[in-house]
Amino acid sequence: MVTLTVSLDSLDFDNAIANGLRQLSDLTPLMQNIGTVLETSVSERFEKGEGPGGIAWPISHRAREFGGKTLVDSTRLRDSIVTEADSQSARIGTNVPYAPTHQFGAFIEPKAAGDDATAKLAFTLPNGQFIMVDQVEIPARPFLGFDDKDETDIVDTVEAYLREVFA
Repeated sequence: MVTLTVSLDSLDFDNAIANGLRQLSDLTPLMQNIGTVLETSVSERFEKGEGPGGIAWPISHRAREFGGKTLVDSTRLRDSIVTEADSQSARIGTNVPYAPTHQFGAFIEPKAAGDDATAKLAFTLPNGQFIMVDQVEIPARPFLGFDDKDETDIVDTVEAYLREVFA
């Protein structure tokens, strides 16, 4: 009879587990990786003109009339997406003041002095046309969010991280 005996000691199992647990005591690197996955997802949404779950954004007046893509006229909003990560979480977001208007939608009305019902919003369009209107509705065009693809990508990221930690 031939026998092969393998013990956890011979595989340096204790050291591998101890090393892995040390690395898992601070999950900031993993959370930063997850933030990067989500930033990539947001970037793809701007490229495709769609929100979480692949729901197409309503095309903006500017993009429809003058060309270009919705929400990327200056690229300021798209380029402002950043990640903050710590050992417990990853957060992505933007500090651009008009981001909530595009994420959630809004009605914009003129600020009138007193009860002036004749107040109007005034705009000059990219073609030079001047217009005045009572209000403007900006539809929601969510760019931040979490969908099934994000979940799959995050699971893959966690699995890859754990494989690296315990390699």
